[in-house]
Amino acid sequence: MLKRIYIDNFRCLVNFELDIDSINLFLGSNGAGKSTVFEVLQKIQAFVSGDNKVEEIFKSTDCTRWQTSPIQRFELEILGNGGSYKYDLGIGHKPDKCRVEYERLWFDNQPLLKFELGEVQLYRDNHSLGPQYPFDWSQSIIPLLMARNDNTKVTWFRERIKRFIIVRIIPSLMVDESSYEEMRLAINMENFVSWYRYLSEDQGKVAEIGDILRDILDGFTSFRFERFSEKNLVLKLRFAGGTESNKPIEYHFEELSDGQKTLVALYTLLHGTKSEDYTLCIDEPENFLALPEIQPWLIQLYDLCSEGQLQSLLISHHPELINYLLASPIGYWFERQSNAPVRVKRISSEVADNSGLPVSELIARGWLNESA
Repeated sequence: MLKRIYIDNFRCLVNFELDIDSINLFLGSNGAGKSTVFEVLQKIQAFVSGDNKVEEIFKSTDCTRWQTSPIQRFELEILGNGGSYKYDLGIGHKPDKCRVEYERLWFDNQPLLKFELGEVQLYRDNHSLGPQYPFDWSQSIIPLLMARNDNTKVTWFRERIKRFIIVRIIPSLMVDESSYEEMRLAINMENFVSWYRYLSEDQGKVAEIGDILRDILDGFTSFRFERFSEKNLVLKLRFAGGTESNKPIEYHFEELSDGQKTLVALYTLLHGTKSEDYTLCIDEPENFLALPEIQPWLIQLYDLCSEGQLQSLLISHHPELINYLLASPIGYWFERQSNAPVRVKRISSEVADNSGLPVSELIARGWLNESA
């Protein structure tokens, strides 16, 4: 589980630090830095996974405008594998180049790797010295390490970073065709069908997701992939017929409404990842849904996180999410003035108890700071 994130010199995030729980709600006005935290996590994931060289991921234009420091600093702390990981990354920006200033990984405060000044020092699982050699300043060392029986702690961390799902659902971009399985979701979930195709290798997950959706989508009975070329499949949903013949009706995934696509995506996120140490980062999951539609999903999410089967970070402006989730102290209020760094305060239902108004109403009236 992600426990802590530190960000310095990335847009409006300066010396920014946040401790994370099993379920977390980010609140604040537009431009306060909530989505920026998600973007940093996405960039670190891309870097550690070896998606691109450093200059393609970390742009000099993302350095904080009112500072002159050429170094961006990031830290993650993750609990798992029987201990606590700490990952440090420093990115240097110069007029003609971007490079990795340092990349370090510890497990229970003992070193696993150090990449500094173009030189890599690896450590074995027992933290004894391993190989040392020069390395390319433009990329992470982690995705290039071969899995061995003496570096299982590093490879565990690499796989855990892949289990961050960071999305903002845009149904209109979600296509129903898939040419291959994809293990990672795109930020706007346009490759949802290819990701579901990957999940469908586990028939137990498919059966559970189908059972859940039969209770959520009126008339839904099953999913079906139909092949229309050697590599390409199209996802169809079957619904019970509403005519006298009662013949089932099939729809391409693209033919569903935006709300139906969102519901399918949200419940698949929950039941396709639970109990596998995933962190779900979802930006405004309530978009395209009515209150009776988002509330049952929210209850399931809360239960799974409370039971330790999932971790979630949510950004929301929806009163129902705000008031329901703040029954526990897992809210974070982001605030920022022009050309000033983001500041975060922790909030809970106690704020509402003291004022006599729901937190969502305090936010709507602009009274939250007066009551916090």
